Amino acid sequence: MPKTASAIAKMLKRFWTHPLVRSLDVETADRILVHRELVEAKPILKANLRKWYAQLLPAVRETASLPGRMVELGSGAGFLEEIIPDVVKTDVLKTPLVHEVQNACSLTYSDNSLRILFLVGVLHHLENIEEFLKEADRTLQPGGRLVMIEPHNSFPQRTLCRILDHYEYFDDTVGSWRNKTEAGIMTSANLALPWVVFIRDRNVFEKKFPRLVIRKISYHSLFLLLLSGGMSYRSFVPGFMLPLVQFADWLLSPFMKYVGTVLTIDVEKQ
Repeated sequence: MPKTASAIAKMLKRFWTHPLVRSLDVETADRILVHRELVEAKPILKANLRKWYAQLLPAVRETASLPGRMVELGSGAGFLEEIIPDVVKTDVLKTPLVHEVQNACSLTYSDNSLRILFLVGVLHHLENIEEFLKEADRTLQPGGRLVMIEPHNSFPQRTLCRILDHYEYFDDTVGSWRNKTEAGIMTSANLALPWVVFIRDRNVFEKKFPRLVIRKISYHSLFLLLLSGGMSYRSFVPGFMLPLVQFADWLLSPFMKYVGTVLTIDVEKQ
């Protein structure tokens, strides 16, 4: 990174980091409760999550005739229960915000028992995505869905990850579907892995998991996510500008494959 850009990035990080997270250890359960506080305090961030949750609703409607539970893995600070009241919220850490503790790569659910698995910003944190996909294949019943909302490999995503020096990183050249978790599940997360698995290596995925069929991959979220400041920074615009930010995203919706920062990946077990 050029020296000028690096200096600007450091200044931005120093002055715009949200006070609640300046000394936060993101590998602890405290991170989840602090992040929930941020979500409730930042209207644009909460609106962004609501937009993401709306991406999950088609799978809910289309599997309405199926029995079994709808499970969110890695619920963290989310509030999906406000949108889908019957969802079972789980995380690898026990907090007051979840119903169960589950490891996505070693689920306790029985074979062919689940209606839907939701992951919102979780897949790229998993140590071994292939092991998780085996568990999804095992636990979902035929017709069940796996719906994931994950980072996209777009120019804005790559650039911001580099400039903001986030605790996650972006490497789309990796040869495996694994994270190096020595530093922890948060700080070792490769944001590029969902794109690697479902777009770059799609043929490999289809051969390994013939029963897991990709129904749709959609692209979205630019200004709403970026201007919210996410879980690290204060919002870059005041909350009253939310309608304008949403309108800007709507105007760019035809071009989100190129400028969007997020993917929704909808998979059906057949």
